[in-house]
Amino acid sequence: MKKIIPVLAMLTLSLLACKTTKYTPEKFPVRQIVFGDGGGFAGIETAYTLLENGQLFKQVGVEGAYVELKAIKSKQAKELFDKVNSLQLFKLDIDKPGNMYYFLRQVTDHLDSRVTWGAGDYMPPQSLVNVYRELKSIAKAQQEAAEAKPTKQKPKSDKDKKPDTKKDETTKSKEDNTGW
Repeated sequence: MKKIIPVLAMLTLSLLACKTTKYTPEKFPVRQIVFGDGGGFAGIETAYTLLENGQLFKQVGVEGAYVELKAIKSKQAKELFDKVNSLQLFKLDIDKPGNMYYFLRQVTDHLDSRVTWGAGDYMPPQSLVNVYRELKSIAKAQQEAAEAKPTKQKPKSDKDKKPDTKKDETTKSKEDNTGW
């Protein structure tokens, strides 16, 4: 019996230590990565907020409600925070929106830095574009995962499967029409 109590205590402490804090939009932590796009005919901005624990939120419009998307692993979130930090947004003076614009914002304890681009006569640094695209790709995947509803369908047999057709790699995505 004496051996069971310390084991139970250790197990309880390890479970409590592994618990990740869940945030709500009303109580976001200070450190955040905010990214997205806006403009166009309607002029609506879509923003994604990534937190260090991997939680990801989407907001459409300035007054729109936040929708929580499927979270990513905290290790992956840390890597993304490191990538954004390496860009040193606070040193970049980029405020070049176009009709359609893209933005990346880093919020820390001491700084709130935002860069905006999209003007046709401006090419942002490739490192900025690469990080932005990675963030958008993750947000898209997490949104699709959050929207996916599990279905209990019988797996298709080989004869029911459609042939695998590859997308032409030269075709650009709808959002990637700026040339950067």
